[in-house]
Amino acid sequence: MNHSLRFFLFFVFFVSRVTSTGVEPAFEDIASSAGFNIMVRSGSSEKKYLVETMTGGVCLIDFDNDGYLDVYVVNGSDVQSYLANKPGFGNRLYRNERNGRFSDVTVIAGVASASDWGMGCSVADFDGDGFADLYVTKLGRNALYRNNRNGRFSDVSRSSGTDHVGWSTGSVWGDFDKDGWLDLYVVNYVDFDFNKAPEPGSGENCKYLGIDVACGPRGLRPAANVFFRNSGNGTFSDETELRGLKTQPSYGLGACAADYDNDSDLDIFVANDSKANYLLQNQGEGKFKEVALLSGVAYNEDGNAQASMGTDFADYDNDGYLDLIVTNFARDTNTLYHNERNGTFKDSTTRGSQRDSYPYMSWGVGFVDFDNDGLKDLFVVNGHLYPQIDRLKNEIGYRQRDLCYRNLGDGRFLNLSSRLNHGGHVGRGAAFGDLDNDGRIDVVISNLDDRLNVLMNRDGSKNNWILIRCIGSDHNREAIGARISVTTAQGTQTREVRAGCSYLSSSDRRVHFGLGKAKIVTEILVAWPSGERIKLSNVPVNQVLTIKEPD
Repeated sequence: MNHSLRFFLFFVFFVSRVTSTGVEPAFEDIASSAGFNIMVRSGSSEKKYLVETMTGGVCLIDFDNDGYLDVYVVNGSDVQSYLANKPGFGNRLYRNERNGRFSDVTVIAGVASASDWGMGCSVADFDGDGFADLYVTKLGRNALYRNNRNGRFSDVSRSSGTDHVGWSTGSVWGDFDKDGWLDLYVVNYVDFDFNKAPEPGSGENCKYLGIDVACGPRGLRPAANVFFRNSGNGTFSDETELRGLKTQPSYGLGACAADYDNDSDLDIFVANDSKANYLLQNQGEGKFKEVALLSGVAYNEDGNAQASMGTDFADYDNDGYLDLIVTNFARDTNTLYHNERNGTFKDSTTRGSQRDSYPYMSWGVGFVDFDNDGLKDLFVVNGHLYPQIDRLKNEIGYRQRDLCYRNLGDGRFLNLSSRLNHGGHVGRGAAFGDLDNDGRIDVVISNLDDRLNVLMNRDGSKNNWILIRCIGSDHNREAIGARISVTTAQGTQTREVRAGCSYLSSSDRRVHFGLGKAKIVTEILVAWPSGERIKLSNVPVNQVLTIKEPD
């Protein structure tokens, strides 16, 4: 493979070269100068057990409603502390000071969540009070933190009934039954017990390219996912079987909820590690059917199950239907599925240039219009699973660089990054959002046994944009699941309000559109989860716009 086609970004990455398609994305890593002092840690340096390799969720949450995104980072533990029921390394909440600095307010906010082994997080206003709440998945007992509207949170895990015990990974929110309240879908990975866990090299599932490594997931017992229905009184009930969501236990990791079939209700995609993926189609009123095989997203085009990690939905070709990206293990490609607009997807990996991802192990992912040209680009975070891989000279290594693709507008993506003189990182979770409200989407990346990357988008294209915040009139105040279409002279784009996706992470709930050189937004159409629709005409560009659902 031509090494010049592999791409990356990071640490301090400033690029402003001109290509045949325009100005390349440019990022500045401000993590150190902005005050992000957390070291994301998980187990020992040799990673003897699978759980030591997997943590790294990142959530963007405006917890104080000041209009600026704050950052929550999930941390792991170590084997000795976990077995002794001692605190792990502790999660961190950083408040955006709106001046390029972030303050650690974890202790005051009460969201350290140091018990058990942290994995991921998701953000949603589950009680409809107008303030975002926080859900944390773990190896152990999951935690739900209710926002007290005063800068502090209360742990309502047990009283709410969402304190699921196991090895939970991805989680997504949505009003799946359209009763006005946000429900919660939690993905689980392995039924894991340190006392029974096999040692590296002890079996056929404990070796990689001849090297002794952490065992699994094959050979370990997969865990079942769970669906919690919001009762509307601060409690949730397990309605997994009732809703048709009792799927075969699998090795679930990333998840994303979106209306892929344009029938006005939210469906759920689950990225499964080493097994067929799941696509849970909402049949109406919150009843589901698993249709991944029929829809073409269970396997890749060769009919093979992949070791899938992260995922995202977006309409990358602006045809009004949401397409799908799934990140996968090393020595395999990430998979780009094009929505064929008839309930099925086509594996478009080769056309979309995802073959360049073959040597990398990929995790967090997002469709993001970095240059505001009206086309959704693609960002992928990489890092290997096994530190022992550095013994093999023909492999790309444990620390890896990341991938950034420009959307060319014809179904293809172009590698824009150039090789940097550094060793990369062991990337895991990634969240995307506009941290400084300048209309350019930034990236926050969690790196295993390392510090964060906080990449501020310094794109110099001077294209226009609009950032839309939706406020629902019912208990779904963040309007999660709302679909927004924006029309300018160059065409129509469609996006949805989300709570979840990527790898164990949650991005900006505000919806971003790049507008190119358009001077005015001809029309904005919002389809609310309630069925209500609202249309705005001739809207000025370059603003953060709030749209409220009519009562």
